Amino acid sequence: MRRYRFIQLDVFTHTPFGGNQLAVFPEAEGLSDTEMQAIAREMNFSETTFVLPASDARALRRVRIFTPSTELPMAGHPTVGTTFALAHEGVIRAADPSPIYLQLGIGTLPIDLLFAGDALSFVWMHQPAPVFQPWQGDRAQLAAALGLTLDDLDATLPIEHGSAGVSFVYIPLRSLAALGRARPGADLTAALAATSGNTGAHLFTLDTPPGTLPGGADARARMFAPGMGVAEDPATGSAAGPFGVYLVRHARATPDASGAARIRLEQGVEMERPSVITIAVQMDGETVRDVRVGGEAVVVAEGELFVP
Repeated sequence: MRRYRFIQLDVFTHTPFGGNQLAVFPEAEGLSDTEMQAIAREMNFSETTFVLPASDARALRRVRIFTPSTELPMAGHPTVGTTFALAHEGVIRAADPSPIYLQLGIGTLPIDLLFAGDALSFVWMHQPAPVFQPWQGDRAQLAAALGLTLDDLDATLPIEHGSAGVSFVYIPLRSLAALGRARPGADLTAALAATSGNTGAHLFTLDTPPGTLPGGADARARMFAPGMGVAEDPATGSAAGPFGVYLVRHARATPDASGAARIRLEQGVEMERPSVITIAVQMDGETVRDVRVGGEAVVVAEGELFVP
């Protein structure tokens, strides 16, 4: 049996047993694609990452990201969490220049590091500018597939398809009550009217009362992705970046005089795994210049997996 070490983290939280769970295999050389997929299915978290030597000279490491059923070209909490795991391993140190670069399926991305003394305290993942398209599906069918009614949808905002590397349909809801009632039905993938099953439903509401987070939250979200093998995700960084841009495009987040907008998004509350994702969007007029998704993470376990 071959032995592969893994580190387990909770991501987009500073508190153990909150946030989004992640397993990181920091020395994954020798594993085949089939074995990586089988291990991700065995770990059964939203994502598992495998760290490999980079082929891009700029990159510190190559990171492959798997859900229990498929490989993703990029994702937020796996990137943030893997960065914290590399710091835990001593691969990243406070004296290292920031940003570092990680090679993902969509290319090599910069990662900004914030340290408190010698400890990594916060990670910013830069994401590509997202691309949006009008959503062409049936609103009533989609609402029903989520266990909701047409009245639960926020008619003042559009349902849109957006992606910065992973596909999501952004679905505005009128209230926290509607968000809490939502359930992914067996026909959700078909109702999303996507070109493939690898599309998530990102439900959100701006009806977030003050005091739910220290300093307040701007929005609360849930994400269902049955086509990716994820019934519900406690924190979805790959959806958060485009979501921040969505809010700016539709005047629900206002950039300051320098073109910067900052959004605090909570997710995972309904799963009892509360997560906090910070989104930073930098605009130059109508042009998106930069998108960053940031957060904290904590190591909660270490172990070995035996592979035949």
